[in-house]
Amino acid sequence: MARELTNWLDSYLEYTDSTESPISYHQWCSLSSVAGALQRRIYLRWGHEIIYPNLYVVLIGPSGRTRKGTALGIAKDILKEIPGITVTPESSSGRQAMILAMKRASVNFQDPSDGKVKYHCAVTAFSEELSVFLGQGDIAYLSNLTDWYDSKDDWEYETVGRGKDTLHGLCLNLMGGTAPDWIQSMIPHEAVGGGFTSRIIFIVEEHKRKIVPEHTLTVRETELRGMLINDLERVSKLSGEVTMTPDAKKAYVAWYIEQDRMTGAGHPAIDDPRFAGYCERRATHLRKLMLVCSASRGDDLKITIPDFDKALQYLLDAERNMYKTFGGFGKSKSSDATETIKNYIEKVQYTTRRTVLSRFYRDVDAFTLTQIETTLVQMGCLKTKLVVDSQDKAYEWIGGKS
Repeated sequence: MARELTNWLDSYLEYTDSTESPISYHQWCSLSSVAGALQRRIYLRWGHEIIYPNLYVVLIGPSGRTRKGTALGIAKDILKEIPGITVTPESSSGRQAMILAMKRASVNFQDPSDGKVKYHCAVTAFSEELSVFLGQGDIAYLSNLTDWYDSKDDWEYETVGRGKDTLHGLCLNLMGGTAPDWIQSMIPHEAVGGGFTSRIIFIVEEHKRKIVPEHTLTVRETELRGMLINDLERVSKLSGEVTMTPDAKKAYVAWYIEQDRMTGAGHPAIDDPRFAGYCERRATHLRKLMLVCSASRGDDLKITIPDFDKALQYLLDAERNMYKTFGGFGKSKSSDATETIKNYIEKVQYTTRRTVLSRFYRDVDAFTLTQIETTLVQMGCLKTKLVVDSQDKAYEWIGGKS
């Protein structure tokens, strides 16, 4: 079965071009689809580590506005067509359901790199509402999800009535979506910035890409869907060790040294202490993306310079908006309201204190608004001035970010 497309990721973007969802959503759904098809069959040796291509990706955007569900649904529809790939149903939520899904997915294959027969239990979980998948502040489940990200050879767990059991070669690929205001209820404050969130690539958008009042699949889109399924099935049959070309390894090493230098100088990729863990794990994210980019364009099991460049660009593009992920997620009692009001003023650019108080009186009183105003001014986001012949005050947005 030969490939029909030059690059699966690029063709997927053409296939989804007529939808309203942001391009970034489709990019990361395509990456997650390839990662899901690869399962645990290809890998990159990295010193004492072995890197597998599974990803944890979460699309974030206001409910109904950014078309998260559309993007996730298209990717899920294609991945489910690939024989031998386990996609968990939307109703599969919670620790026990995921363990059962992985146990049922257990299969073996022969690794051509060493001729050995290996077992793995790889699943892809799509969840349009991540709050349903994660539950509300379930620390134990978050701990398990953190553990599963690393795709360990053996993972032992306690069962009811049977004592201990083991999953061999587990591999979870996670693709979810949520509204920003759900983050706080899903992830406890103490878990932010730690193991679980550092393993997630958050894709944040605030608006849909374009308006599509009506859409009928074209002949080209129908043809593309068939070719995407054909080639993704080909991807799913890849197996063995992936290596880096000398040029690609040289580029990666240079990038890694520069990243470490910038972080050490106080200029991390995302200037927010809640992303310190992510920044430390950034190199692992890049290695996984390089595996996916390599598999999306061919069967040679090599990471080339173009694969490195493409993977890095995906990461850099995602990081531009990633700082918006947690918004008002802080220890301050008014952090939520501060974020809401900051976003409102940034959107309208110019308003008045009276307007803000009238709009958000359910969230803040006059005293709290004064505190928020002072905070935004000292952050360099806001400039204020008295309105002539009025008891009001003008608010002008002048830039900056949290």
